[in-house]
Amino acid sequence: MHHANYPHQFDKEQPSHAFSIPREGELAKLFQQAFPEGYFDETHKEWRIDWDHTQFPDQGQRIEAFATAHDLEVLHRY
Repeated sequence: MHHANYPHQFDKEQPSHAFSIPREGELAKLFQQAFPEGYFDETHKEWRIDWDHTQFPDQGQRIEAFATAHDLEVLHRY
C-alpha cells in the first residue's frame, strides 16, 4: 500500500476505509480490538473506519497491517 507523506485534506465528507467481513465472529472481534473507532455500516454490510487526519500516519499503518495479517482487501469509500 502507498503511504502518503502528509495527511490529505478533503473539502467534502471524510472518506472511510472499509473491510468486507461479517458483523459477528472472530474476525469482527479482532477488527473491533484493532480499531475501537471502527463501526459496522448496516447499509453496506461492512466494517468501516473513518479517515481521521489527527491519527496520521498511524491509522493508515494499522489498517495496512490488519489487512495484511488477515489477507483482506482495504476498500475506500468516498
